[in-house]
Amino acid sequence: MVRFARPAFRWLLAIVAIALSTCHAWGQSAFSPPFWEVRSGNNTVYLFGTIHVGKADFYPLPSKIDSAFLDSDVLALEVDPANQQEAVMAMMSAMYTPPDNIENHLAPALLSSVAEVSAGYGLPFEQIRQMKPYLLMFTLTALEYQRLGYSAAQGLENHLSQRARSEGKRVVALESMLGQMQMLDSLSPKLQSDMLQITVDEIANAEVARLVAAMIEAWRTGNVGTLENVLTVEERRLSDSMANEFHERFLTERNVKMAQQLERMLADGERAFVAVGAMHMVGDDGIPAILAKQGYQVTPLH
Repeated sequence: MVRFARPAFRWLLAIVAIALSTCHAWGQSAFSPPFWEVRSGNNTVYLFGTIHVGKADFYPLPSKIDSAFLDSDVLALEVDPANQQEAVMAMMSAMYTPPDNIENHLAPALLSSVAEVSAGYGLPFEQIRQMKPYLLMFTLTALEYQRLGYSAAQGLENHLSQRARSEGKRVVALESMLGQMQMLDSLSPKLQSDMLQITVDEIANAEVARLVAAMIEAWRTGNVGTLENVLTVEERRLSDSMANEFHERFLTERNVKMAQQLERMLADGERAFVAVGAMHMVGDDGIPAILAKQGYQVTPLH
């Protein structure tokens, strides 16, 4: 659930009023999240790997990140969190059209587990019956975050978006919310079911708090190797074929497309601050690695 739900689609979690925070206290000296400088000629693009979390002690951001933000003309996010109309349209696309419903698409044992977990949150099954597996996964994830006491008020993307607009910076979306939903909808039924099963199992086994704490600690200290290891927990629980499909569709294809947009910004002379989920920044097919392979000068600043 950490990788499946949290990093990629913060806007959907926000719709159900949940984001993440950490239960640890950190000083600024320990706060150095994943951050890169990408140079092409005289132009620079900054890459900030987020985990879509928010807490008071996240702010102010480290001085090097704050300076890069001030130095940039454009803020590039995965999606624009201010576009609520698009968010609602995308969410509606993730619902079955009656008389179809989730009962026609999941095995009885998984349906039973979903109903049991939902009941634990006081959520009647009838209220989630029309949700497709991936929307149901996000909803259960959001409810678990809420149960653990996390707040939606101080997410990084919201903070950066609001700050950019107050300072007159242009905000661009590298993806659309509807496009994200269409990608999830195109995943094989088996993969969608397996992702939901892992989410239900992690909730039932009380694993979420441990995984969240490990991810946040790795992110805050800029330990990219450990962060990648935490973010691949669910992927490693899939079969080889499902893991390959997930990684290709959920990460590699999207990373390539986002990197291509950043290349255009570099070519056009746009000095951009790019805040994208950390899972898109790690590994051999992460955005920094893709840009480095294309010959750009990529320097880690964490």
